[in-house]
Amino acid sequence: MVRVEELSVAERRVWEAFERGEEADFTTGDGEQDAPARGDRWGAERTIRAGVVAELLLREEARPVAGLRVKGARIAGELNLSHSGVHHSARFLSCFFDRAPNLYWTRALQVSFTGSRLPGLSGANAQVGGHLRLDGCVFTGTVELRGAQIAGSLTLDRARVDVAGLAVDCDRMQADRGVGAIGLRARGQVRLSNVTVHGTLILDHARLAVGGSEREALNLDGLVAEGNVFCRHMAVTGMITCRNARVTGPFAFTATTIERPGEMAFRGSRITASGGLFLGGGFSATGSVRLADSRVERELSLHGARLDNAGGEALQAGELQVEGSVNARELRARGRVDLSMARVSGSLVLDGAELAAPGGVALDADGCSVGGSLSCAGGFRAEGAVRLADATIGTYADFNGAHLRDPGGTALDASAATVGSGLFLGRGFTTEGELNLIGTQVRRHIHLNDATLSNPGGRALAAWQLEAGELYLRPKQPPEGLLDLRHARIGVLRDDPATWSPRRQDGLTYDALDPILPATRRLEWLRGDPDAYVPQPYEQLAGTYRRLGHDEEARTVLLHKQRRRRATLPRHSRLWGVVQDVTVGYGYRPLRAAAWFAALLALGATVFTLDPPPPAEAGKGPAFNAVVYALDLLFPLIDFGQEKAFQPTGAASGSRTPWCWRAGCWSPPSRPASPGPCRGSSGQGCDMIAT
Repeated sequence: MVRVEELSVAERRVWEAFERGEEADFTTGDGEQDAPARGDRWGAERTIRAGVVAELLLREEARPVAGLRVKGARIAGELNLSHSGVHHSARFLSCFFDRAPNLYWTRALQVSFTGSRLPGLSGANAQVGGHLRLDGCVFTGTVELRGAQIAGSLTLDRARVDVAGLAVDCDRMQADRGVGAIGLRARGQVRLSNVTVHGTLILDHARLAVGGSEREALNLDGLVAEGNVFCRHMAVTGMITCRNARVTGPFAFTATTIERPGEMAFRGSRITASGGLFLGGGFSATGSVRLADSRVERELSLHGARLDNAGGEALQAGELQVEGSVNARELRARGRVDLSMARVSGSLVLDGAELAAPGGVALDADGCSVGGSLSCAGGFRAEGAVRLADATIGTYADFNGAHLRDPGGTALDASAATVGSGLFLGRGFTTEGELNLIGTQVRRHIHLNDATLSNPGGRALAAWQLEAGELYLRPKQPPEGLLDLRHARIGVLRDDPATWSPRRQDGLTYDALDPILPATRRLEWLRGDPDAYVPQPYEQLAGTYRRLGHDEEARTVLLHKQRRRRATLPRHSRLWGVVQDVTVGYGYRPLRAAAWFAALLALGATVFTLDPPPPAEAGKGPAFNAVVYALDLLFPLIDFGQEKAFQPTGAASGSRTPWCWRAGCWSPPSRPASPGPCRGSSGQGCDMIAT
């Protein structure tokens, strides 16, 4: 126990001020001399033994006092209040401490070291009934508050901590009215892991850095914040980690800069952000940002963010869940952006974003589910593949005006994706590499109007088994590369003859074509198929013309199908095909058959008029009619009575005249074995018709 008569002049001032409830102010008014940084030079007139301070704080007073208030003093020795109950509030303003105060397991009312300079602070498991204020303090040692329970708030605004290693340790701390560290400067790790905060945690404008082999500049792992967490406009050299953090209000890192090249810059896996997660507004990370398995309600903002991890993953957000929208407008990312298997109940917006992963995957959204729309318009650019395989888009996917570049690879892979409304790939949309829509299902329409598709030597569009209500295939210019539309199912196919290019379309089905062109033009479209002869495209086109009532156009298509098929047959079959084509157009030109019939009928009538056959029985039968006789020979199944009534009876070759005529009409023409005269029963000679 300190005796009053042993007190120095400075200590007596403090003692008396304490009893009166006043502040003991030792400042001189000279700002330079009063700066705590010069506290080690202060003399006895400003020096107070730590034991005297402890005596006053631990003393029980019969009457209430305002507490201990000291300004501009030097506290000599160790202020040891460990395992003690402090009965009065303590405020040290702009003081200098020779040794770190010890508040280990201390029970205190309210403590303030505002503006003081300390070699550290030991306050593990301390219980503070009010606020713990460390605003503007300068620490040259660790601030240790592990397990502390603070009924009020902890403030470290504008504080500075310079320690090689752990600068601030608040692991498992609880603050019932928030934590403030605006403008905190720390060289060394700031650990706020497993902290429980009721109210706001704010680290705006903090400057945090670790060096050497140290990794974590700010540790928020396991944070539970029943309120807002603001970490805006920070500059961090090292990693920010907030695994398993749970925040009920907005969780904001707006305009924060993190530097950790080639390593993990932001580790935020399994975050629960009920009020939204904000990594935009100038947020910048050199190194990887990880949000895998996190759950964000309301909004995830990456608007205007800059992520730089070239050759690696710029954003790892696989299996992310967002119960709202993702705003990544004007995002700039060097390295892979991974949203595979993510679940977004609202919209995913990447308008104006620029993603670069040359030779790799710029955007990986395989298996992603978006309840609203996916928008990659407004100048969206990707150097590297954009993957949407097996993705599900609730309304529409908009890539209008986007520029996707992956030469020799797949610029956009939306294979097996499902789009609820429309897929917009026009208005200047450009791909350098394959556009893959294999197995894609689009309920309404796909727009490729004014698009530029380029993949020389490969497939410009792979749309095998594509399903769409409408396909607008009217690019800006003919695609460089093959269009593969095999087995696609389209409601209405709208194209432009000016941009037709080689395409494979075996199995392609459609209900209608726009524009409706003459069959001769559409046949040019079919001839662009590099495959060998396949009948289905012709059958499909002919069926379309039939549904429109254009039977003549349908027959033209089917005739050309047979001609295309003929080229695949053996030589003898091709010859027979030529005969069928010339005579009756493979049956699709019935008027040709009528013309041949009329010509043969006229020829026969002429021949038999000039050389009529004798009656089968003299004096019996009808009168001879050359036209009916020729018609009777042309239709052997119908008996007009002329053939039986007038038949040559001689044994000479002339008896074969009607049969030669019939054979010439119903079988391929052939030359007789030995030409010679033939004579009828009248004995008149006639030359046998040979063709």
